[in-house]
Amino acid sequence: MQCITLNYRKFNAWQSQEVNMYKVLVTSKSFARYNPEIIEELKEKGIEIERASVSNMSSEQIAEAVPDYDALVCGIDRIDKTVLEAGKKLKVIHMNGTGVDHIDVAEASKRHIYVGNCPGANAQAVAELNLGILLCEARKVVKHSRLIDQGRWEREVGVEISGKTIGVLGLGAIGRRFVELLQGFRMRVLAYDAAPDLKWCKAFQVELVDDVNQIYRESDFVSLNLPLLESTQGIINETSLRQMKKEVIIVNTARGGLIETDALIEALREKRIRGAALDAFAEEPLDLESPLRELDITMTPHIGASTIETMKNVTRIVSEHLVEVLIEKNPEHMLNV
Repeated sequence: MQCITLNYRKFNAWQSQEVNMYKVLVTSKSFARYNPEIIEELKEKGIEIERASVSNMSSEQIAEAVPDYDALVCGIDRIDKTVLEAGKKLKVIHMNGTGVDHIDVAEASKRHIYVGNCPGANAQAVAELNLGILLCEARKVVKHSRLIDQGRWEREVGVEISGKTIGVLGLGAIGRRFVELLQGFRMRVLAYDAAPDLKWCKAFQVELVDDVNQIYRESDFVSLNLPLLESTQGIINETSLRQMKKEVIIVNTARGGLIETDALIEALREKRIRGAALDAFAEEPLDLESPLRELDITMTPHIGASTIETMKNVTRIVSEHLVEVLIEKNPEHMLNV
């Protein structure tokens, strides 16, 4: 008879893990919305997903809910010291998307809590919207649609983007994909990036500039595709706006904090620039009393990553990372390893 020897230490650890499931609080509304089967797959691996009972939670509400959880999957909820202090059991906080400027990564690191995101997962979706709202603003598509809804047949002359100069601030996954989508428009592309891919820039005829002011002076369109950092906060301000052409259109699908809102409003009111196409705002949701609502510009409610394909992709990546950190004890894809 064959004798089988069990490693009881490993067996007991596995058995304990089966009994004591890792609990994950999800505040993101889009997590697993279009691939719900992932929740059952995670459960089979020892990770139990529980959704927050309310939407758009404040940091205080999250702090009240989080103490019993091993992990937190968030959207653009503010994850500050209040949440981190309350999350005594937290091992990982994962953004259900890309940007983590709303998460206090430094404080999380002090508390030995991993922070993760999904870099590049939303690049196609955001790049397409970036192009879409640029074209909408250039031809005032939204305005004309509203006029039709009101029973009015009025036309406003727009501008073409073909053959013009566009300045792209940031050549990460989104910025690069946006430039690739522009190829059929025969545009001159100026770009500013801290660590550009030189081979890619050559392939797509991108002119890199060392001085961002050159982009402000020469561009007919300026696209913001930067992360929100201390160095990029308010990069579009009174000074930069006064350098721009009167016909310039500014596009922002990144983070609202990249623009000093008051300076932009003033430039638009004084008609010092042609327009703006915004999918991100300094404060979200946009306040009902915001002067931006009174302006003739194109705005969308931060829908850059809101496509079925991207939501599925992001959920898959988040799930893989949760398994890596909680089950396999492998944090290699975390931002603060």
